[in-house]
Amino acid sequence: MSQFAKINKIFIPNGKRVICISDIHGELDLLKRLLSKVGFCSDDFLILLGDLYTKGNQCHETLKFCIGICDNPNVFALRGNADWKCEYLSKDEAGWLDNLPHIIDAGDYVFVHSGLSSNYFCNPESELYLKYNNFMESASKFEKWVIVGHWPVSMYCKILCSNPIINEQKKIISIDGGNVIKPDGQLNAFIIEDGRFSFEYVDNLPDYTVKKSHSESGGNFSVTWPNRFVEIVEDGERLCRVKHLATGKIIVVPKSQIWIDDDKLCCCDMATDYYLPCNAGDVVSIVEEFDDRLFVKHKGVSGWLNEKFYLLPV
Repeated sequence: MSQFAKINKIFIPNGKRVICISDIHGELDLLKRLLSKVGFCSDDFLILLGDLYTKGNQCHETLKFCIGICDNPNVFALRGNADWKCEYLSKDEAGWLDNLPHIIDAGDYVFVHSGLSSNYFCNPESELYLKYNNFMESASKFEKWVIVGHWPVSMYCKILCSNPIINEQKKIISIDGGNVIKPDGQLNAFIIEDGRFSFEYVDNLPDYTVKKSHSESGGNFSVTWPNRFVEIVEDGERLCRVKHLATGKIIVVPKSQIWIDDDKLCCCDMATDYYLPCNAGDVVSIVEEFDDRLFVKHKGVSGWLNEKFYLLPV
């Protein structure tokens, strides 16, 4: 049975800082670290854009934390497509989920988990707002800023990047950093303050300091979810050479990121031919290491480094 969307209209006074976080996915420790990093206080407005508590390591604890923090009159949560009701939820917790809105209309800003079909949202069915895939590329222009999560932003990128994307022409801001979903993912906090935009992020990756500069090289080609199908050309123990079926490009992919889908098709993630530029003293996060190279992230951008000796532990 289809459900009609719930819309919550709120007023945010001028001068208030608005912190937006999406797709927490049950990573309570990350959420707490992120709130601490941005200096969240009761005077701020906090919007949680859905996919709050499933898939991660602290699912139930995260849901209880979100319920508790929403007692603050300046904190609001939306329901996401992954916020399904589990057997361990109490009646009150399940009821709290059922009552979450699908849209928050806050004057110049509209917050929704995955996307809108138009500027006018007059109680259509809620499923669209929960699972609008590829929203930034398929949507038209909006009158208000529309801020969404759901679709990891790296899926839109030629060079893999987990930082929020701002499309000024369409007035869409996509903030899901792929936390839990992507091996190089992060939890983003998108911040609105006096009409200015900024962001911070946290992740669970180990940090290292670059001791020797590394030049940008390779290309700007990456395999993302909509075109994820590949054919293994050379099968190695930990690294494989694959042909991307949509383009014919040959790239090296970590074997850990290759899988067979339900249709028996070979797919891959975290695939790129991009080698990151880094300066001595830069801090990078290691996603996965191999005998002759590293896959790392620097300031939210992911790619390869040639050799391990470039790095020292932080």
